[in-house]
Amino acid sequence: MKINTKRLWDHIMELGRIGSGADGSVTRFPFTPEDKSAEKLICRYMEEAGLDVERDGAGNLIGKWTPAGSGAAGQTPVMTGSHYDTVLQGGKFDGCLGVLGAIEAVQTLCEEGYEPKVPVWVIGFKDEEGNRFGYGMIGSKAICGRVLPEGLASVDADGISLGDAMRAYGLSPDSLDTCRVDRIKAMLELHIEQGQVLEKNGSQIGIVEGIAGLERYTVTITGSSAHAGATPMSERSDPVPAMSRWILKATELAKERKDCVATVGRIKVLPGTCNIICGETEFSLDIRSVRDEDIRDIMEEMSRYEKLLEEQERVSIKRALDQSLPGVPCDSGLKERMEQICDQYGYAHRRLMSGAGHDSMNFGGLCPVSMIFVPSQGGYSHRKEEFTSMEDCEAGTQVLMEMIREITSR
Repeated sequence: MKINTKRLWDHIMELGRIGSGADGSVTRFPFTPEDKSAEKLICRYMEEAGLDVERDGAGNLIGKWTPAGSGAAGQTPVMTGSHYDTVLQGGKFDGCLGVLGAIEAVQTLCEEGYEPKVPVWVIGFKDEEGNRFGYGMIGSKAICGRVLPEGLASVDADGISLGDAMRAYGLSPDSLDTCRVDRIKAMLELHIEQGQVLEKNGSQIGIVEGIAGLERYTVTITGSSAHAGATPMSERSDPVPAMSRWILKATELAKERKDCVATVGRIKVLPGTCNIICGETEFSLDIRSVRDEDIRDIMEEMSRYEKLLEEQERVSIKRALDQSLPGVPCDSGLKERMEQICDQYGYAHRRLMSGAGHDSMNFGGLCPVSMIFVPSQGGYSHRKEEFTSMEDCEAGTQVLMEMIREITSR
């Protein structure tokens, strides 16, 4: 049985209107009125699909499918879903396709009369992006028992902490241990690719090999502020050249390794005036690789390089680790089954890595993980131009439905 493509597309468009701006972008931060409206809408979709809906202490929406008399009650659940928050001025498809596609897949199976032998939990994860507080994936981390206390203390631009925002929303950040699920049969996530690999290779389905690990740092280089005209170059303790050399070295090391990337997305200089030598620079580093050893080796090399810079540039360098997530391989058996399903339906497919992080990576080591990618037009994501065609949304959801059937039939 084929999924109801029009119903899925209508759901994507309707959800995309919540938090929409005049320019066509979507901004839907967690624990806001827009978040509440989206939650109510998704809850309605889940109920229409025949799911029993709950909201846990982290704010995750969980639609449970356990048909009476199927023998599924008490069995280890299969989980599927994604997130429905967005980045600032994002698009309609990132995360949302994975939630709505999972609902549609289960609804089609229900309409077909299929009865799973284990429960299926469709989850709308809370705050994956981390754009408001800087501490992402609170929902999936809570389910997997990976929330750090310091994460709840992170604050937004108005100084409101994540923990306080959750309390104001009616949640229980002090008892997130109740959200943890100890036994999970598998985690399946449908997602847009957010890159151009599938589009450039004419593939409709991406079978994800694994999710890259990442580390995020804040680097502070301190020198000595002085007059820009009266201080000779030989007498300067300027952190800006040191910062430039640091960034160049880190990016060169990443370029030397396959599937490894390093990004400096935020730079701040103080005092930030054109005629004063800078006294301090602060910048971010986001480094990712499918091999955890790449990140380890690069940062060890940077530690040695920092000592050289401190001596040559007469500065001091401090580096703070803000976030660390290990890479997660996808289950080999599930990847093979996905290939068979794609061949069955005639979907062009290829294997690829995920450089972006996803809720599924928190399930690594707890259960088999599988991710399905569909093309992003132009590779666009995290921007208003983000788009995945109706046909590709259908294909990804059809594959997800068959994966759910496969895993829950035994």
